Amino acid sequence: MSRMLVVAGKGGVGKTTVTAAMARASADLGLRVLVVTLNSRQGLSELLGGIPSDGSDYEGTTILNGLGPQKTGSILLRSLTASDALQDYLGTQGLARLAKRLVSTGVVDVVASAAPGIDDLLVLGKLKHLVGIAGPEGDHDLIIVDGPAAGHAMSFLQSPAAMAKTISGGPLHSQANEVLAMLHDPEKCRVIMVTLPETTPVNELVETTALLTETVGVHFGPVVINGVDQAPDITALVAKDQLPEGELGDAARYRASRCAMHAHAVERVNQLVATGSISLPHIASAGLSAGDIKTLAKVLLAEVSTQS
Repeated sequence: MSRMLVVAGKGGVGKTTVTAAMARASADLGLRVLVVTLNSRQGLSELLGGIPSDGSDYEGTTILNGLGPQKTGSILLRSLTASDALQDYLGTQGLARLAKRLVSTGVVDVVASAAPGIDDLLVLGKLKHLVGIAGPEGDHDLIIVDGPAAGHAMSFLQSPAAMAKTISGGPLHSQANEVLAMLHDPEKCRVIMVTLPETTPVNELVETTALLTETVGVHFGPVVINGVDQAPDITALVAKDQLPEGELGDAARYRASRCAMHAHAVERVNQLVATGSISLPHIASAGLSAGDIKTLAKVLLAEVSTQS
Protein backbone atom coordinates (compact mmCIF):
# COMPACT_ATOMS: atom_id res chain seq x y z
CA MET A 1 0.00 0.00 0.00
CA SER A 2 1.25 3.49 -0.86
CA ARG A 3 1.71 5.99 1.93
CA MET A 4 0.00 8.73 -0.10
CA LEU A 5 -2.87 8.65 -2.61
CA VAL A 6 -3.49 11.72 -4.75
CA VAL A 7 -7.09 11.80 -6.01
CA ALA A 8 -7.38 13.54 -9.38
CA GLY A 9 -9.82 13.87 -12.24
CA LYS A 10 -11.83 16.25 -14.39
CA GLY A 11 -13.88 18.84 -12.53
CA GLY A 12 -17.34 17.58 -11.69
CA VAL A 13 -16.57 13.86 -11.62
CA GLY A 14 -16.78 13.64 -7.81
CA LYS A 15 -13.14 13.74 -6.67
CA THR A 16 -14.07 15.12 -3.28
CA THR A 17 -16.76 12.47 -2.84
CA VAL A 18 -14.27 9.73 -3.69
CA THR A 19 -11.66 11.28 -1.37
CA ALA A 20 -14.18 11.17 1.48
CA ALA A 21 -15.22 7.59 0.70
CA MET A 22 -11.60 6.41 0.54
CA ALA A 23 -10.80 8.14 3.82
CA ARG A 24 -13.80 6.62 5.57
CA ALA A 25 -13.08 3.15 4.17
CA SER A 26 -9.45 3.34 5.30
CA ALA A 27 -10.39 4.55 8.77
CA ASP A 28 -12.99 1.76 9.04
CA LEU A 29 -10.07 -0.65 8.54
CA GLY A 30 -8.36 0.94 11.55
CA LEU A 31 -5.93 3.24 9.70
CA ARG A 32 -5.01 6.70 10.91
CA VAL A 33 -5.83 8.80 7.87
CA LEU A 34 -4.65 12.32 7.10
CA VAL A 35 -6.83 13.98 4.46
CA VAL A 36 -5.26 17.02 2.81
CA THR A 37 -7.39 19.46 0.86
CA LEU A 38 -5.61 21.99 -1.33
CA ASN A 39 -6.57 25.67 -1.25
CA SER A 40 -9.25 25.14 1.42
CA ARG A 41 -11.71 23.41 -0.92
CA GLN A 42 -15.20 23.39 0.58
CA GLY A 43 -17.53 20.47 1.26
CA LEU A 44 -15.15 17.72 2.31
CA SER A 45 -15.57 18.22 6.05
CA GLU A 46 -19.36 17.82 5.88
CA LEU A 47 -19.03 14.63 3.83
CA LEU A 48 -16.88 13.21 6.60
CA GLY A 49 -19.39 14.17 9.28
CA GLY A 50 -17.88 17.47 10.40
CA ILE A 51 -18.95 21.09 10.18
CA PRO A 52 -17.91 23.53 7.39
CA SER A 53 -15.07 25.09 9.40
CA ASP A 54 -13.43 21.74 10.23
CA GLY A 55 -10.06 21.25 8.58
CA SER A 56 -10.05 24.71 7.04
CA ASP A 57 -6.67 25.66 8.48
CA TYR A 58 -3.13 24.32 8.47
CA GLU A 59 -3.34 22.63 11.87
CA GLY A 60 -6.40 20.61 10.87
CA THR A 61 -9.28 18.99 12.71
CA THR A 62 -9.78 15.40 13.82
CA ILE A 63 -13.28 14.68 12.50
CA LEU A 64 -13.59 10.95 13.26
CA ASN A 65 -11.88 8.76 15.83
CA GLY A 66 -12.12 5.27 17.30
CA LEU A 67 -13.06 3.50 14.07
CA GLY A 68 -12.15 0.00 12.90
CA PRO A 69 -11.92 -3.37 14.65
CA GLN A 70 -9.37 -2.16 17.19
CA LYS A 71 -10.80 1.40 17.42
CA THR A 72 -7.57 2.78 15.98
CA GLY A 73 -9.05 4.36 12.86
CA SER A 74 -9.23 8.13 12.62
CA ILE A 75 -9.53 10.95 10.09
CA LEU A 76 -7.66 14.23 10.44
CA LEU A 77 -8.58 16.86 7.83
CA ARG A 78 -6.26 19.76 7.12
CA SER A 79 -5.85 22.42 4.43
CA LEU A 80 -2.57 23.09 2.64
CA THR A 81 -1.63 26.08 0.49
CA ALA A 82 1.67 27.28 -0.95
CA SER A 83 1.77 30.03 1.69
CA ASP A 84 1.32 27.42 4.44
CA ALA A 85 4.13 25.30 2.97
CA LEU A 86 6.51 28.26 2.68
CA GLN A 87 5.80 29.45 6.21
CA ASP A 88 6.32 25.95 7.59
CA TYR A 89 9.60 25.48 5.68
CA LEU A 90 11.06 28.81 6.76
CA GLY A 91 9.95 28.11 10.31
CA THR A 92 12.02 24.93 10.38
CA GLN A 93 15.01 27.03 9.26
CA GLY A 94 14.65 29.39 12.22
CA LEU A 95 12.99 32.08 10.11
CA ALA A 96 9.45 31.95 11.50
CA ARG A 97 9.18 35.73 11.94
CA LEU A 98 10.39 36.37 8.40
CA ALA A 99 8.00 33.71 7.10
CA LYS A 100 4.95 35.43 8.58
CA ARG A 101 6.04 38.75 7.11
CA LEU A 102 6.61 37.29 3.65
CA VAL A 103 3.27 35.47 3.63
CA SER A 104 1.37 38.54 4.86
CA THR A 105 2.80 40.63 2.02
CA GLY A 106 1.63 38.15 -0.62
CA VAL A 107 5.14 37.34 -1.81
CA VAL A 108 4.15 33.77 -2.69
CA ASP A 109 1.67 35.02 -5.27
CA VAL A 110 4.26 37.37 -6.76
CA VAL A 111 6.91 34.65 -6.99
CA ALA A 112 4.39 32.16 -8.41
CA SER A 113 3.47 34.63 -11.14
CA ALA A 114 7.12 35.24 -11.99
CA ALA A 115 8.10 31.56 -11.88
CA PRO A 116 5.08 29.30 -12.57
CA GLY A 117 5.26 26.00 -10.74
CA ILE A 118 7.03 27.18 -7.60
CA ASP A 119 3.76 27.30 -5.64
CA ASP A 120 2.96 23.72 -6.66
CA LEU A 121 6.49 22.61 -5.78
CA LEU A 122 6.13 24.15 -2.31
CA VAL A 123 2.94 22.18 -1.72
CA LEU A 124 4.44 18.95 -3.06
CA GLY A 125 7.51 19.49 -0.92
CA LYS A 126 5.35 19.64 2.19
CA LEU A 127 3.47 16.53 1.07
CA LYS A 128 6.85 14.81 0.64
CA HIS A 129 7.69 15.71 4.23
CA LEU A 130 4.37 14.30 5.44
CA VAL A 131 4.97 11.08 3.49
CA GLY A 132 8.35 10.79 5.15
CA ILE A 133 6.77 10.71 8.62
CA ALA A 134 3.84 8.46 7.67
CA GLY A 135 3.74 4.80 8.62
CA PRO A 136 3.25 2.62 11.71
CA GLU A 137 5.75 4.65 13.74
CA GLY A 138 4.61 8.02 12.39
CA ASP A 139 1.66 10.32 12.92
CA HIS A 140 -0.46 8.78 10.15
CA ASP A 141 -0.74 5.49 8.31
CA LEU A 142 -2.13 6.95 5.09
CA ILE A 143 -2.34 10.38 3.44
CA ILE A 144 -5.14 11.08 0.96
CA VAL A 145 -4.91 14.29 -1.05
CA ASP A 146 -8.02 15.81 -2.58
CA GLY A 147 -6.05 16.89 -5.63
CA PRO A 148 -6.74 19.56 -8.23
CA ALA A 149 -8.92 19.07 -11.31
CA ALA A 150 -7.36 17.34 -14.31
CA GLY A 151 -6.03 20.50 -16.00
CA HIS A 152 -4.28 21.76 -12.88
CA ALA A 153 -3.37 18.21 -11.84
CA MET A 154 -1.18 18.00 -14.93
CA SER A 155 0.80 21.15 -14.12
CA PHE A 156 0.74 20.33 -10.38
CA LEU A 157 2.40 16.94 -10.86
CA GLN A 158 4.64 18.13 -13.70
CA SER A 159 6.07 21.07 -11.71
CA PRO A 160 8.95 19.12 -10.06
CA ALA A 161 10.31 17.91 -13.41
CA ALA A 162 9.99 21.39 -14.89
CA MET A 163 11.74 22.97 -11.91
CA ALA A 164 14.53 20.38 -11.93
CA LYS A 165 15.26 21.27 -15.56
CA THR A 166 14.84 25.03 -15.17
CA ILE A 167 16.86 25.51 -11.98
CA SER A 168 20.40 24.15 -12.18
CA GLY A 169 21.22 24.06 -8.47
CA GLY A 170 20.36 25.14 -4.97
CA PRO A 171 17.55 24.19 -2.54
CA LEU A 172 14.77 24.37 -5.13
CA HIS A 173 16.64 22.06 -7.50
CA SER A 174 17.20 19.57 -4.69
CA GLN A 175 13.58 19.85 -3.56
CA ALA A 176 12.35 19.20 -7.11
CA ASN A 177 14.47 16.06 -7.45
CA GLU A 178 13.38 14.77 -4.05
CA VAL A 179 9.71 15.28 -4.92
CA LEU A 180 10.25 13.54 -8.27
CA ALA A 181 11.78 10.58 -6.46
CA MET A 182 8.68 10.38 -4.27
CA LEU A 183 6.34 10.53 -7.27
CA HIS A 184 8.29 7.74 -8.97
CA ASP A 185 8.08 5.44 -5.92
CA PRO A 186 4.78 3.48 -5.84
CA GLU A 187 5.31 2.60 -2.18
CA LYS A 188 5.23 6.31 -1.36
CA CYS A 189 2.75 7.75 -3.85
CA ARG A 190 0.07 6.67 -6.30
CA VAL A 191 -2.46 8.72 -8.24
CA ILE A 192 -6.11 7.66 -8.12
CA MET A 193 -7.97 8.92 -11.19
CA VAL A 194 -11.72 9.50 -10.90
CA THR A 195 -14.14 9.53 -13.81
CA LEU A 196 -17.83 9.25 -14.63
CA PRO A 197 -19.26 6.39 -16.71
CA GLU A 198 -19.67 8.61 -19.77
CA THR A 199 -17.80 8.90 -23.07
CA THR A 200 -16.16 12.32 -22.68
CA PRO A 201 -14.90 11.88 -19.09
CA VAL A 202 -13.51 8.44 -19.98
CA ASN A 203 -11.72 9.88 -23.04
CA GLU A 204 -10.19 12.60 -20.88
CA LEU A 205 -9.21 10.04 -18.24
CA VAL A 206 -7.29 7.97 -20.79
CA GLU A 207 -5.56 11.05 -22.20
CA THR A 208 -4.59 12.42 -18.78
CA THR A 209 -3.32 9.06 -17.56
CA ALA A 210 -1.14 8.62 -20.65
CA LEU A 211 0.32 12.13 -20.37
CA LEU A 212 1.10 11.80 -16.66
CA THR A 213 2.75 8.44 -17.26
CA GLU A 214 4.91 9.88 -20.03
CA THR A 215 5.81 13.26 -18.54
CA VAL A 216 5.96 12.52 -14.80
CA GLY A 217 6.29 8.77 -14.46
CA VAL A 218 3.74 8.49 -11.65
CA HIS A 219 2.15 5.20 -10.68
CA PHE A 220 -1.61 4.75 -10.63
CA GLY A 221 -4.06 2.83 -8.51
CA PRO A 222 -7.36 1.49 -9.87
CA VAL A 223 -9.53 4.08 -11.59
CA VAL A 224 -12.60 4.96 -9.54
CA ILE A 225 -15.71 5.21 -11.74
CA ASN A 226 -18.14 7.35 -9.79
CA GLY A 227 -21.92 7.34 -10.09
CA VAL A 228 -22.42 4.03 -11.89
CA ASP A 229 -26.14 3.30 -12.24
CA GLN A 230 -27.08 -0.36 -11.79
CA ALA A 231 -30.69 -1.54 -11.74
CA PRO A 232 -30.67 -5.31 -12.43
CA ASP A 233 -34.37 -5.77 -11.65
CA ILE A 234 -35.43 -3.13 -14.16
CA THR A 235 -32.93 -4.35 -16.74
CA ALA A 236 -34.33 -7.89 -16.42
CA LEU A 237 -37.91 -6.68 -16.90
CA VAL A 238 -36.91 -4.72 -20.00
CA ALA A 239 -35.13 -7.75 -21.43
CA LYS A 240 -38.28 -9.85 -20.91
CA ASP A 241 -40.52 -7.05 -22.26
CA GLN A 242 -42.59 -7.17 -19.08
CA LEU A 243 -42.92 -3.44 -18.48
CA PRO A 244 -46.22 -1.59 -18.16
CA GLU A 245 -47.38 0.85 -20.81
CA GLY A 246 -47.21 4.60 -20.38
CA GLU A 247 -44.85 6.88 -18.51
CA LEU A 248 -43.80 4.26 -15.95
CA GLY A 249 -42.65 1.91 -18.69
CA ASP A 250 -40.90 4.74 -20.54
CA ALA A 251 -39.03 5.71 -17.36
CA ALA A 252 -37.95 2.10 -16.81
CA ARG A 253 -36.68 1.81 -20.39
CA TYR A 254 -34.70 5.03 -20.01
CA ARG A 255 -33.19 3.77 -16.75
CA ALA A 256 -32.24 0.47 -18.39
CA SER A 257 -30.61 2.26 -21.32
CA ARG A 258 -28.59 4.41 -18.93
CA CYS A 259 -27.45 1.35 -17.00
CA ALA A 260 -26.34 -0.23 -20.28
CA MET A 261 -24.41 2.90 -21.23
CA HIS A 262 -22.68 2.96 -17.84
CA ALA A 263 -21.82 -0.75 -18.07
CA HIS A 264 -20.27 -0.14 -21.48
CA ALA A 265 -18.20 2.76 -20.07
CA VAL A 266 -16.94 0.56 -17.22
CA GLU A 267 -15.96 -2.14 -19.69
CA ARG A 268 -14.17 0.44 -21.83
CA VAL A 269 -12.16 1.76 -18.87
CA ASN A 270 -11.08 -1.78 -17.98
CA GLN A 271 -9.94 -2.34 -21.57
CA LEU A 272 -8.01 0.92 -21.84
CA VAL A 273 -6.47 1.27 -18.37
CA ALA A 274 -4.03 -1.34 -17.10
CA THR A 275 -4.80 -0.77 -13.41
CA GLY A 276 -8.46 -1.79 -13.72
CA SER A 277 -11.31 0.01 -12.01
CA ILE A 278 -13.56 0.26 -8.98
CA SER A 279 -17.20 1.25 -9.48
CA LEU A 280 -19.09 3.35 -6.98
CA PRO A 281 -22.90 3.37 -7.31
CA HIS A 282 -25.02 6.34 -8.24
CA ILE A 283 -26.85 7.77 -5.22
CA ALA A 284 -29.99 9.67 -6.15
CA SER A 285 -29.69 12.73 -3.93
CA ALA A 286 -29.49 16.49 -4.33
CA GLY A 287 -26.51 16.48 -1.97
CA LEU A 288 -24.57 13.62 -0.44
CA SER A 289 -24.44 13.22 3.34
CA ALA A 290 -21.94 11.63 5.69
CA GLY A 291 -24.25 8.61 5.78
CA ASP A 292 -24.01 8.30 1.99
CA ILE A 293 -20.21 8.43 2.25
CA LYS A 294 -20.32 5.62 4.81
CA THR A 295 -22.36 3.56 2.34
CA LEU A 296 -19.89 4.29 -0.49
CA ALA A 297 -17.00 3.36 1.82
CA LYS A 298 -18.55 -0.09 2.38
CA VAL A 299 -18.92 -0.57 -1.38
CA LEU A 300 -15.31 0.53 -1.88
CA LEU A 301 -14.06 -1.99 0.68
CA ALA A 302 -16.13 -4.77 -0.91
CA GLU A 303 -14.77 -3.93 -4.38
CA VAL A 304 -11.17 -3.86 -3.16
CA SER A 305 -11.55 -7.18 -1.34
CA THR A 306 -12.82 -8.91 -4.51
CA GLN A 307 -9.79 -7.64 -6.45
CA SER A 308 -7.16 -8.69 -3.90
